[in-house]
Amino acid sequence: MVRQWKRWESGQTPNDFYQPIIAALFGTVTHALFPAPARRDGDRDRDRDRDREILAASGMETLEIVSRLNRSDVDNATLDALRITADRLASEYPFMPREQLLIEGRQWLRRVVGLHTKSLTLAQHREVLALSGWLALLVGCVEYDTGDRHAAESTRQAALSLATEADHAEVAGWAHEMRAWFALTTGDYRGVIAAAQAGAEKARHHGVAVQLAGQEAKAWARIGDRRQVEVALDKGAAVARRDAVPREP
Repeated sequence: MVRQWKRWESGQTPNDFYQPIIAALFGTVTHALFPAPARRDGDRDRDRDRDREILAASGMETLEIVSRLNRSDVDNATLDALRITADRLASEYPFMPREQLLIEGRQWLRRVVGLHTKSLTLAQHREVLALSGWLALLVGCVEYDTGDRHAAESTRQAALSLATEADHAEVAGWAHEMRAWFALTTGDYRGVIAAAQAGAEKARHHGVAVQLAGQEAKAWARIGDRRQVEVALDKGAAVARRDAVPREP
């Protein structure tokens, strides 16, 4: 570990095993400290694989989805395709270069937000709000990773507002989780606890409650309250035992 740390201080990147350990020491994610390398052929292959998955799942290519968004009204098949696209984009967060993910995330967010001007049913309107919220969460995370904390907080607040309007507890829970993460990485441990508890109140029946409990436990650990650490971990474990493991963690 010491050798890897000195390697980092000398301007060289620690190896893949130690990168997440060093990031965890600072309470953040690997890509926040160690930028992803430039795009390679493998990245382009993943893009093609994602497009094929979206086509297989929705029957639409990206170009068709975009063209459908220009119509005066939107059908449920288009919303399904958008949902699948947003899911696939979010699943690439761990490995897609941040700059590319930020560009794509913002592009899709603008497209989805533009649907609010279309003729929508009440159910479709709520679905568009929820999709906008999910994409805003992704964009906010990447903005924070790139060091733009002001933009990240504004985007997080937008996601929370969208969740409130759509009455979408899970998006609201993740918006609070982002606030807990921001507070954790800046040493505001009481802020972590407040955000985690507010999120758990909104989304106690969703999987995000596990992550919220984990963030709360980290904060109590750094404050030095072992008993509260155990209480928080027990809360998260209870939710984890109840829910199935996500297909796309």
